[in-house]
Parts: sequence; C-alpha cells; structure tokens
Amino acid sequence: MDYASLLNDKQFAAVSTNSQYVRVVAGAGSGKTRVLTYRISYLIEKMNVMPSSIVAIAFTNKVAEEMRVRALSLLHGLGGGLSVSTFHSWCARFLRKEIDVLNFPNNFTIMDEDDQLALIKNIAVDKGFKKNDEIVKYSMGFISYHKCNGRYASDVVLDEFSALREKKALEFFHEYELRKDQMLSLDFDDLLLKTIQILEDFPDIREKWQNRITNILVDEFQDTNDIQFKLVKLLMNSRTSLYVVGDPDQTIYTWRGANQKIMLDFTRSFPGAETIILNQNYRSTKPILDTANKLISHNKKRVPKDLFTQRESDVQVTVEDLYDANGEAKYVCDEIENIVRNGYANYSDIAILYRANYLTLPFEKELMRRRIPYQIYGGLKFFQRKEIKDALAYFRLIYNKKDDISFERIVNVPRRGIGDVAMDILKFEKEQNNLSYFEYILEIDKHVTELKPKNVVSLTMVVNEMVATRKRLDENLEAYPKILEDFLIKIGYFDYLQSDDEGEGRLENVKTLLSDIVDYLKKYPESSFEDYLENATLQTSQDEMKEADKVNLMTVHVAKGLEFKCVFVVSLNEGIFPSIKAMDEEGRDGEEEERRLCYVAFTRAKDKLYATCNSGYSYVLSSKSIRSRFFNEAGLVFVKKDLYQKPPVKPTYFDFFADETRSDEDYIQEPQITENGITDWKVGDIAIHDVFGRGVVTGIIDDTIIQVDFEKHGRKSILGSHPKIHREKGGIEA
Repeated sequence: MDYASLLNDKQFAAVSTNSQYVRVVAGAGSGKTRVLTYRISYLIEKMNVMPSSIVAIAFTNKVAEEMRVRALSLLHGLGGGLSVSTFHSWCARFLRKEIDVLNFPNNFTIMDEDDQLALIKNIAVDKGFKKNDEIVKYSMGFISYHKCNGRYASDVVLDEFSALREKKALEFFHEYELRKDQMLSLDFDDLLLKTIQILEDFPDIREKWQNRITNILVDEFQDTNDIQFKLVKLLMNSRTSLYVVGDPDQTIYTWRGANQKIMLDFTRSFPGAETIILNQNYRSTKPILDTANKLISHNKKRVPKDLFTQRESDVQVTVEDLYDANGEAKYVCDEIENIVRNGYANYSDIAILYRANYLTLPFEKELMRRRIPYQIYGGLKFFQRKEIKDALAYFRLIYNKKDDISFERIVNVPRRGIGDVAMDILKFEKEQNNLSYFEYILEIDKHVTELKPKNVVSLTMVVNEMVATRKRLDENLEAYPKILEDFLIKIGYFDYLQSDDEGEGRLENVKTLLSDIVDYLKKYPESSFEDYLENATLQTSQDEMKEADKVNLMTVHVAKGLEFKCVFVVSLNEGIFPSIKAMDEEGRDGEEEERRLCYVAFTRAKDKLYATCNSGYSYVLSSKSIRSRFFNEAGLVFVKKDLYQKPPVKPTYFDFFADETRSDEDYIQEPQITENGITDWKVGDIAIHDVFGRGVVTGIIDDTIIQVDFEKHGRKSILGSHPKIHREKGGIEA
C-alpha cells in the first residue's frame, strides 16, 4: 500500500517514523484516528512487527473495535492476532492468565458499578443503616476515589481529626474488599491495580510480558491518568516503542483523574522522543478554526500548534447577545428553522451545546413549542429529572391534598426516616379512615396511630408547611416563586440537594425551575400557580417524537469526538461558561480547562458556528448575566441589533404548545392583565402596599420582582407591576 499517497506530509511522517518514542499532537479534526490505524498497519506491513506483539489502547470499547476493524481492512489478511482494547479490557485478559500468583482464581467475576452499589447497600443494612442512607453514596465515592489513586483500604490512614463519616466509609471499604474477595470478584479499579501489583511484585512475569510486547500505542493520551501511565511504563523495557496520540488542548476530564502533564511532559519522561504535530484541520472552515485558535492561544499549559485548514468560507462565526434566556432560545430556533427551510442542513446535522444540563429548559420549551424534533444525549429532558419531578410533586400536593401519588413520591425526600414499615402503617390507617395521606396527617392527633412519634412529628411538620405555603399563595400578595423557594428551604430540600454528591447540578436544576416560574409570572401576572402546574404537567406528558431526524442537544463533554454541520454554543455567560465553580476550586488551572472545553465546543462545527449568550437575570448565579470572557479572547465582535433585544410582546396564554397553523380562536382566552404601570423601580424607592403598608425597596430581581422591607411585615418579594403596590411620591428615600 502506498501510504504517502493516502496521507498528507505530516500524517505520513507520523505513520512512518522510526523513532522509539513518539508523541503525535493531533489538533482537532486533523485525522487522529486515521493516523493511529494507519500506523498499526504500517508497523505490520512495512516494519514486520508481529500483530500479537502490539498493544493498542483506546478509551472506549466502541472506538477500540472501530480501530481494529479499520486496521484489518488495510492489512488484507496480515493482521491475525491484532488486538485493540481499552486499558480495562487488556488488564482483564492479562489477569485471566496471571492472577493465580495472587492466590486468586482466574475465573473471577467482574463487577460493574451497579454490582458495587448493591454490595455497599448490603453492607450498610448489616451495619444498621438503610439502603438509601447518605453513607451508602458517600462510601461509594470514598472507595472509588482511593482506588482511582492506587490505594486499597489497608493503604488509607485517617487521623483522629477525620470526619466521622470518613471513618465509617473506611469501615465500609474494608468490609467491601473482604466480601468482594469472598465472592471471587474484581471491580473495574481492581483490573488495573491487580495487574500493576503483579508486574511490580513478580519480576519474572514482568520480564515475560515486556519481552512479548514490542510496540505500545495509546489513543487520547491527554486523558491518561497516573495509574494507567504507571501500567504503560511497567510493560516497557529498553527496547519497547511507545507511540501516543492526543491533543492537550482537548484535555477536559481532569475532574475524572486525567493528568494533562503526562502528555505535556512526554519528552522529559522519554528523552529523545519525537514530537509530530498534525496541524491541518479537515473538519472546520477557516473562520471557525481561526476563532478556536485565538481562544486557545490564551492558555499557557499547552503544546503550541498552528492549526490550519484549506476549507475557505465567507460564512463568519455568528455571535448574539439576547435579552434573556428565552430570547436566546427563540433566536436559536429561528436560525434552526431557517437552516432547515433553506435546505442547508437536516435537523440531525445541527447541535446545541451547553456547559451544564440545567441550561436546557428554555431551548427544550421553544423546540417543543415549534414542533422541532430534538433529542438529548447524556442527560434527561428537563422535566424528567428526579429533582424536578420531586419539586413539582410537592407543588401539586400543596394544591391537591388528595394527590397520594405525589405524596408517596416525596414522603421521604428529603429523608425523614419514613421506611417501608411506616408507609405500610400509614397507608392502612388512612384507608381505614377513608382519607388521603395528606388529610390523615392533618388530623392524625384525632386518631390512634401505630406510627412512631418521630415519624408523626416529621410528617406533621412538612404537611403544616404545605398548608402555610398554600395560604401565602392564595393571598396572592407576594411573588409566588419566592414563596415556593422559601417552602423548599424550610422543609430542608435545598440542604438535601447540597448534601448529595451531585447536589450542585441538581440544585441548579431546581433554581432553573423557579426561574421558569418567574418567567411565567412575567408573561401572565394575573395567573395562578395552578395555571403553571397545568402547563408543567402538559410538558412532562408530551409524546416522544418518532422522527429520526432530530436536533441534537448535549453538554460539551458529551460532544467530544463528534462533529456537526451547524453548531450552536449557547449560554456563554460569565460564571456559567466558564464555570465559576471550576475557577473557584481550581484557579488558573480551572480557567484553562474551561477554555479547553470551549475550544472543543467550537471545533465540533464544520460549516456554521453560532456563539450566543443572554443578558437576563440568572437565578443560579443570583445576578444579571454578562458575556463570557471567551468572546473577547476568541476575537468575536457583537453587532448591535434591535432584533431580540426586547422581551416578547403579549404571548398567547398557552404559547408553550402553540401550533402556528391554528387561529387565535383555537386557544383559551388569555387572562386580562392589570398592572400598576411602574417599570422603573430603584433601590431606595418608598413602596406603599395596600396590605403590607409602607416599605423600602432593597433589591431588584430580574427587572420584574422587587424586594421590599416593610415597616410592619418584614421583607417580601413582590411583582413590581402588581396593582396593589405603588410608589410614594417624592422618590428615593434620603
């Protein structure tokens, strides 16, 4: 095969090099996988390397199989014995042959994460906990963290000042390892750790495998962690060739243990190593690539490369700053409709990329409203997420005391010690009295109950909070999103979400739900909360669309390795993208990873790239949104336009599900909107409320809701245009 004619100069140099240690820095869209598979073929066909002496590592089983099939197709029968696998798969095969030296049988079972969790739950029960107690999830994370860092339970030493739950988790760790061994099982971490243990402790076995392996090739090397790199080095002797391919600019998994320094310091680890940079991009147009290059050039920890493309285009990167998140979603959907209507692309050629899953709601709503088919990868649709269903179940129960389904969903969320036995008792007693759960608890003091006193106290507390919240909502004097937030805080739901390992993302989702309620209130100031719940229920019960041609929604992490004709990178706002959490926790390193993540997002686009943000109030950040620093760093300039800079005018009452083919008469009549006409409240204004009396404006939320400290009724959050509130003549208080 004439390799030179099938590859560009840099690719051919990477495929045909004779260097023992090679680092291929493969820029986005530069043909990384092509080079790796051709290299395997070249080793076998041109350098007479035995296929069985090659260890080729990919990071997923799917990619590994694709690489193997592509390499074999190039070799036309010469690749017998070739294996391409993940680190874990290779170690499993190694252990089947060698683990007996550890007095462990080679017919061991491999446990997946579900098996691990089930084992830890059983340990919890035997130690007097419940299967869903917090210690279970904490112990799972504790064990995973230490094993990912090469430590077994016997290696972990806690001092007297360690937290009680750490000490308890270490007890779980010891018991977990004991029971796992008794079951003759290994978990995923064991596959690497046991392999390393054998190679370190048994020199004869290490030497045997080092002599057997002549070439090691590793894909996505920038995502290698310390344990994996240690394994690679143990498999090498002075004659072994190591060939690694990756892009430090696309290191976006450090939070999962990836160590960017391994690839950056490759030439220090292997003196005399050759570095070959693949800098021709075959995916993106020049304007897209120039934008991505300018952005990533602001990172210090990288291997500089001048990525270029021959795909010239007059289509520049489009940037927009919209009025709020809903305006941003409307703009994106307008552009999607134009793209498809003009025959430029199909829905499946389009992707909407975002930093975190909680950002999907306005886009999902607008896509559904317009009947644009879409699918979400790597996450549930917004209203299908557990925390959203939980919150809505609480809200429904506030308005419907007979909603036993909602009650059963939230009775132990957050945990109140209401186990199966307590629920059986409660169900029996409420049915004996022909009452709903809610109704029975309201009058439980009138009945003889078998429930434990602590169960009665916890249930009565939450039901009473729901009654008090319903009263505040019915009064309709305060903004009901604030009332609902107060309710969730009082019952401990926010604390519960924050105590969870994934709590921050889940809490952000609930805050996004409250923000959506605010948006609904802005559109329909005279509507009731029951109206919102009705709409929310309709959203959750939408039938899944059957078309295969769908717009793709996903986080940037999920999008890595994919490409699309048209890409929208949305919610590029400071604190969101880049993430304030990442920067607060990791400082400069966190900022650089966020920039790499944005670089990955931009380089998913082949023909058209849109970068959008909005200026609305963020309930996640508790502040007005501002443009991400990444716009300036990427050289993106905003063009002032009136379009989408003002909030939408008087939407139809059920515009969420509006079908533009229907006439206005097909819709329910929207409620009459009555307002006080005040749109310019300022901090310090004196407010006079028909019920609460005189107060001072102390905060403005989302230009719509004002926070007022009343002289006799304390602090309230109120819709600024509510007809019961007025501004005292004379203006701002001195």
